[in-house]
Amino acid sequence: MSSITYSERIKIETFCELGLSNIQMGVRLNRSPSTISYELSRCQPYQAELAQTDAEYKRSRCGRKTKLSDELKQKILNHLRLSWSPGMIAHEFKLATKSIYNWLNQGRIGFSLNDLPEHGVRQRRNVDQRSKYNQSLGRSIEQRPMMINQRNRIGDFELDTVVGPRGHSKAVLLTLIDRKSRFLWAYRLKDRTTATVNEALTKFLTTFNGPVHSFTVDRGTEFSGLVSLESQYGIKTYYCHAYTPAERGSNERFNRNLRYFYPKGTRFEHISAQDLT
Repeated sequence: MSSITYSERIKIETFCELGLSNIQMGVRLNRSPSTISYELSRCQPYQAELAQTDAEYKRSRCGRKTKLSDELKQKILNHLRLSWSPGMIAHEFKLATKSIYNWLNQGRIGFSLNDLPEHGVRQRRNVDQRSKYNQSLGRSIEQRPMMINQRNRIGDFELDTVVGPRGHSKAVLLTLIDRKSRFLWAYRLKDRTTATVNEALTKFLTTFNGPVHSFTVDRGTEFSGLVSLESQYGIKTYYCHAYTPAERGSNERFNRNLRYFYPKGTRFEHISAQDLT
């Protein structure tokens, strides 16, 4: 039998909220109770986005080859020329960061380590600064109420920014998705600064007709000023753990779909608001 689909995972999430048993879920989906049991073990409480992310990750690791093919070498080289770091490339192509550094050291990629954007002591300084910054952020996602985790109401949003080519374009897209309805919004911003993000969110909060209870965001510096919006608009902001995009599964999935229309390297200053509607 084929693997469980994303649409089935959304149904399973609903069945869990209704309190159905594994057998009842299996009958409705024409799946065995053991299949349902395995699916539910992916994450607790069960969430369709987190389960889909887990399934895709495990599928990508299954039978994975680490051999540096000509095609993979060209992809890595292209991304290095766009100023991507080895860590970012490793995450994109499901590789070990160490493998990319090994290939660079061995001269198999055709790109010098000296040309990496984080080469040298600057990398350590940035890591130290990031650590101090992360410690100073506000409310952790661990404090997020079960009502939000289980998608029980409209008005709890996941946020992220989608960037253009590093060093060539400052314009970004700000994306928001409602966790329950999965309706989404996207705004083009002139840059990724805290002030610009806050300005866009203020516009959203003052023009959106529905309720806005909370924002769930990553630890990017562009979201460091959201506390200033909390008291003014009565919302709460929850910061995800570092390097855990699955904690914003709905938003991450939307951003991946967005890349079909705007591939990596797209300069967003050429994108109009009408293009995003």
